[in-house]
Amino acid sequence: MPTVLDWLIARYPTAKRETFKEMLSSGRLRVNGERPRSLKAMVGEKDRVVVLDRTARRGPVAKRKLPFAIVHEDRDVLVIDKPAGLLTSTNERERRPTAWAAVQEYLAASDPAARAGLIHRLDRDASGLLVFSKNEVAYRSLKQQFLHHTVTRIYIAHVHGHLKPPAGRLESELVERADGVVRSTRMRGKGQVAVTDYETVSTDERGSVLRLTLQTGRKHQIRTQLAEKGAPIVNDVMYGEAECTGALMLTAAELAFDHPGTGRRVHFAANRP
Repeated sequence: MPTVLDWLIARYPTAKRETFKEMLSSGRLRVNGERPRSLKAMVGEKDRVVVLDRTARRGPVAKRKLPFAIVHEDRDVLVIDKPAGLLTSTNERERRPTAWAAVQEYLAASDPAARAGLIHRLDRDASGLLVFSKNEVAYRSLKQQFLHHTVTRIYIAHVHGHLKPPAGRLESELVERADGVVRSTRMRGKGQVAVTDYETVSTDERGSVLRLTLQTGRKHQIRTQLAEKGAPIVNDVMYGEAECTGALMLTAAELAFDHPGTGRRVHFAANRP
C-alpha cells in the first residue's frame, strides 16, 4: 500500500523531500480531514489526501479565493457553480487546477470532519452546477440517485440553427473513439443509450436557445446529439466550429435530487442569465 510520501512524490515529482517534511510539520497535510503523524502513513484508494495552501492557515476560509461560486452548503452536500474551462477532476498527476481538488482543500480547511465525495462530472468546457457529498451516507445516496437517473439535470444551450420540431426527444447510442470524440452508432448494442428531452426557449435568425433535460448522463451527450441534428452548440470546436469566439454556450442550469439527510426534494439553479 502506498504512503503519504508516495502520494506526494506522484503529485509533485519535482519537489524536494524537505518540502514534503515542511508540509507535514506545518500542518498543511490532511488525510481524510486528519493530520497524518508521519510521511510513512499508509494511504488507501478511498482515502482523501489534501495539501492546504499556506493562506489556509492564516485567515478565515471565507476570505480565500475559490475558482467557483458556492451555491449551497450544509452538513451533507456542497453544490458549486463550475466556470467554463475548469476541469471537474482527473488523475493525481494532473497539475492543472480542478474543481475536485479545490473542493477537497476548501473542506479540509473549513470542515475537517467532512469527506468530500465526487458524484458526477461536467465537461471542462461546460459551466454549471456540480454537487459533492460531505460524508459516506450522502455519497452513497447521491451515487444511487445518479445511477438510477432520478436526479433532474437541466441544461441551457445556445445553438446554431433550429430544431424541428421545436420540442421533442433525442435518442442515440453513443460510442467514444480513441481520440475522445463521441459519435452515435447504428449498430444496436454497440454503444451506450443516450436520451435527452429538449424544448426551444427562443429563436432568432442566427440560432436558438434550448432547454434540455438529461434522461441519461453520457459523455458529451448533449454536444454530440445536437451536432448530429445540425444544431451544434455555439463555440463547440470539437463538434461544430473550426474556431471559437468565447466559452462553450452550454450550462448545467438546474439540479434537483432527494436530499441525503432529509429525504426531501431540493432544487438548485445557477445564478446567471
